[in-house]
Amino acid sequence: MIGRDGELAILRTALERAATSHGGLVLISGEAGIGKSTLVAEAVRGARIAGGACWEGAPAYWPWIQVLRALGADDGVVRSADSAFELYDTVTGLLVGESPLVVVLEDLHWADPASLRLLEFVVQHTWFERLLVLATLRPGEVELSPALALKATTVTPGGLSRREVAELIAATTRHEPDEALVEQIAERAGGNPFFVEQLARLWQGGAALPGAVSAVVDSRLSRLPERVLDTLRTAAVLGRRFRADVLGTAMGREVARDLDQAVVAALIVPDAGGFLFVHDLIRESLYDSLTDRAARHGAALRALAGAPPAERAEHAFLAGSDEAPGLLMAAGRDAGSRLAPEEAALHYARALELSREPRARAEIGLELGTALHRAGDVAGARKAMDDALGMARALDQPDLLALAALKCHDLNLAEPGQWADFVRRAHGELVRDAGEGLDSAARDLSLLLAEQATDDEQLTYALLSRLGAIWGPGTLDERGELLDRLAGIARRAGDGQLAVDVASWRFSALLERGDPRYAEAHRTVLARAELPVQQHEALIERRLVAALTGRFDEAQELALAAYELGEQPAISRDDLRWTQLWSVELLRGRHEEADAVLAEMEAGGSLHTGLFRAVTAVQRGEAARARALLAEVMAGDEQYLRWMSPLWLRFQAQAAALTGDPSLIANARAALEPYAGQWALTATISVDGPFVHWIAVLDAALERWDEAAEGFTEAWRAADRLGALPWSVEARARLTEVMRARGQDPAELAAEVERDALAIGMAVRLPRPGDHVFRLDGEVWTLSFAGRTVRLPDSKGLRDLHLLLSSPGAEISAVRMLDPAGGEEVVASRSMGGDAVLDDTARASYRRRLEQLDDEIDRAAVRDDTERVARLDHERQALLQELRRAAGLGGRSRRLGDEAERARKAVTNRIRYTLRHLDERHPELAAHLRTAVSTGATCRYQPQAQTAWRL
Repeated sequence: MIGRDGELAILRTALERAATSHGGLVLISGEAGIGKSTLVAEAVRGARIAGGACWEGAPAYWPWIQVLRALGADDGVVRSADSAFELYDTVTGLLVGESPLVVVLEDLHWADPASLRLLEFVVQHTWFERLLVLATLRPGEVELSPALALKATTVTPGGLSRREVAELIAATTRHEPDEALVEQIAERAGGNPFFVEQLARLWQGGAALPGAVSAVVDSRLSRLPERVLDTLRTAAVLGRRFRADVLGTAMGREVARDLDQAVVAALIVPDAGGFLFVHDLIRESLYDSLTDRAARHGAALRALAGAPPAERAEHAFLAGSDEAPGLLMAAGRDAGSRLAPEEAALHYARALELSREPRARAEIGLELGTALHRAGDVAGARKAMDDALGMARALDQPDLLALAALKCHDLNLAEPGQWADFVRRAHGELVRDAGEGLDSAARDLSLLLAEQATDDEQLTYALLSRLGAIWGPGTLDERGELLDRLAGIARRAGDGQLAVDVASWRFSALLERGDPRYAEAHRTVLARAELPVQQHEALIERRLVAALTGRFDEAQELALAAYELGEQPAISRDDLRWTQLWSVELLRGRHEEADAVLAEMEAGGSLHTGLFRAVTAVQRGEAARARALLAEVMAGDEQYLRWMSPLWLRFQAQAAALTGDPSLIANARAALEPYAGQWALTATISVDGPFVHWIAVLDAALERWDEAAEGFTEAWRAADRLGALPWSVEARARLTEVMRARGQDPAELAAEVERDALAIGMAVRLPRPGDHVFRLDGEVWTLSFAGRTVRLPDSKGLRDLHLLLSSPGAEISAVRMLDPAGGEEVVASRSMGGDAVLDDTARASYRRRLEQLDDEIDRAAVRDDTERVARLDHERQALLQELRRAAGLGGRSRRLGDEAERARKAVTNRIRYTLRHLDERHPELAAHLRTAVSTGATCRYQPQAQTAWRL
């Protein structure tokens, strides 16, 4: 090791730290031949290591498979894991179990995306373990995630100095070079150690030094027979790693002796059942020397008949084969099924480059736009879609226009003007005004496309689009017919992925119907899910079932596992995780935790934050916010509400019930009743209870106790049929409130509810004997006494009683009760004489202050200080109101006796009216208050026995 003392010191410090306390990630970045591998080999001398190398075209997780083999572990876990998260967790556990350990990953610039995601998981979850990861890579040839870049320490070996070049020449040739030789080699090698060694050996062998670095490798290769070189050139086409049998098939002859000579020449080495070029520069030099690359890639394509789609597509593309477009499309679909949209986009872009047929180009462009959108490149997706739409317009084929319109709709990329154009040209009778009826248009276009489909692939997409366009409450029968057709296509085409998708959608439909057979459909999905996209869907289902049955902690873990696995085609991974976590926290009654998720959603710019905040508010009982949020959410667009319509219907019912507004309750009931026998399933992600439960909530708000009791009982039974314990708890808790309102004793049922809620860690509020409530929620009062609960609209008499109940035994002046915020305590404490409410001195003081306020308001207005203007104006209005209250007829001063008498009469009449109203709605409470409340110039609440109120 020459000239690498600083770099070695950094690596050895990291190794020492990993051996005693915690590890991390160190990246060794530099050009080919700079000595990255030599540096790592020197640094890890004596440490326990497990290594793997990346290479172009290798299968997913190839470097990690080598690491597992080095540890003697079963690398079959890569193929048998049910999900990416399970794989990540298993590999991380194996590595931690072997610590202290150094994992060395060579040539990270050739790592597949899946291996990089696994690396990110390992680094993030072993930061405090005795595990160090060292990775070599070329600068600028790999884009690491922000999480990896922030965690990594980067070591960048530079070129050797003149002195260090001299040392390396001497070590290589065992002769001291003169200054002229050092200068010549340093200049041509650029300080690169590999080139320095090669040039030094050429000089020692008596050869003239080449003028370019590439000639160093060429001179080394020139010593081999042409037959061996020809074999190595085809090997270079196959990649840095290759198998002898594949190479022989591609060459059409025996290659064993050629490879033996290459091993003796130290150009390749045996590796894992095949061979490996000792350096990238050797392979690259061989590949660059080819004059018949296309032919050799064609030979490689034929030799790799059973290889993965991506590997065959790569060779087909470079060979310019007629098979290339089809193979690239197959590779794109395969990448999509592995949740690798970036890779899929690359394959589709290449297919588009090679394709010449106009319609095929338009269809490939739509697939490219979809892949780019799923990869997060929205700008690229729009560009690809615009190009594809232009081709579709030029062809003017109705089915193609419909397909393009549906693709845009699925990705939410459609502009209203574009929609109008597509609809007009695709199907004349579907003309709509711009910006209206996008979902309706999507439904119609999907039917059109299904009618005109010429093959199973196009028919499948049309049916899937129809399924997505109609998804929501009230479409179960049509969705069932669509699923039957899709199942038939899956059987006919042997399409395993479509079969799993159909099973998953059947699971959702059965759950919406409240059919216990959903569990059988769920098991079918779990048993068949093999591809990552299927495993992703299985994780979502498992989380949903866990939450539905009250296994809340497991549900949260599964939500995080789905997030780690990657992007779901229909929803962003962040929105998916937020929705899952929030719905569970809300169901278990942990509102603060739900707020924390909402804060993260808002910071992330989620479109669903408004509706989720609204539902959280009504769940807390915030009636004032409920009315405001109800109006706000109702202003949302059709696309937003279509996918979230079950949650929207739930919110509409809760908000209407909380406000107590009969018209809002009637509207909510009309919206819910068509789905009375179904369950609310939002976006196939969260369960929002049986619809009959929310209808019963509306009945309870109108004190239709018999109907409410019947509805909550039906909801309870429906939940028990599905094993949905949280919703069973919720329905029974509401039923205890209804029973108490009907004069029944719910003690036994309440004890059951409390026990079940405690078992699953669910917070639930239950009415208890002697639980007295006099509470205002927005515009509705909840009054509970003697086992009966009623809800009344806000009134001044109820506010008077609330003030008295809040200070039992205290004398409160009627003047204060008439205007609690007006500061009348001083007035009420004075005698009931004939003094003026405001004397001349006070009146003059008020007027002087008004003049000052006018001046200050003018100055603040000039400075455009709107906040100060508003504050000063508020004070001004308060003073004017006080002056008006102190003035009688003709501007005469009002007397205190007049004010007190007016207050006495007003408060007494308000309380008497309220008690008469309570005689009809809650006679027990009315009787209690008549005996306990006294009115007059001062009022008091003094019950015969101590009574605790929740106010």
